[in-house]
Amino acid sequence: KFGIETTTVDATDNAAWEAAIRPNTKVFFFETPANPTMDVADMAAICVIAKAHGITSVIDNAFATPALQRPMEFGADVVAYSATKMMDGQGRVLAGAICGTREWITNTLLPFHRNTGPTLSAFNAWVVLKGLETLDLRIRRQSENALKVAKFLESRVAKVLYPGLESHPQHALAMRQMEMAGPIFSLYVGGGRAEAHGLLNGLQLVDISNNIGDSRSLMTHPASTTHFGMAEAARLEVGITEDMLRLNVGLEDADDVIADLDQALRTIGR
Repeated sequence: KFGIETTTVDATDNAAWEAAIRPNTKVFFFETPANPTMDVADMAAICVIAKAHGITSVIDNAFATPALQRPMEFGADVVAYSATKMMDGQGRVLAGAICGTREWITNTLLPFHRNTGPTLSAFNAWVVLKGLETLDLRIRRQSENALKVAKFLESRVAKVLYPGLESHPQHALAMRQMEMAGPIFSLYVGGGRAEAHGLLNGLQLVDISNNIGDSRSLMTHPASTTHFGMAEAARLEVGITEDMLRLNVGLEDADDVIADLDQALRTIGR
């Protein structure tokens, strides 16, 4: 209704970006790593294409945070965050953050905010600022824990999607762009929704929640929560199947998280 046209491309296919450009293309928008498929896009290559055509590149960096990945160093024009996640780190507030040049913030973002009203409350801003004080410590410890948990799960479930694992198809690219792979990954239990929900119901330490970036370990079923609004065919096309689960690994002892996942997997015969 605002007269905006969109084209969807496979973000991991650099050639697809160039092929999708139309005379009225103004913006490239993508997230890397992507939620919940954990696809990793080549930021430098995509931003080069954008600049060559006078297109603004906007990257959602919420999964990595600026502590692990800095898209502007790869040519991004604008970087967006859900500050609800790692920046807060405690699941306390709804917040967002947008980074760009002073000119873009002043001439593009601020007029939009003034006319439409998405302004963060002072208290929520203060909470996020307090969370930022420990962001670097938290994200690195959680990334270490996530890698350990992901390695355990590789031998117990059908598939694990985590850029920190050598089995990830874009592992090398992720390690060039990111300092660590972050606290979040997805896994395919095998089977269908019954097996996925059975694992969730068997958890004792890990909480069931569709939030991410919390200091606690959280797990959710994307097909019935975060991506429920997508048509089934579209979900399946991008790999969001009924047996997919997304895990945010927290600050708990990684061995305790592994023990909880182990006993929950045994409840469904895995």
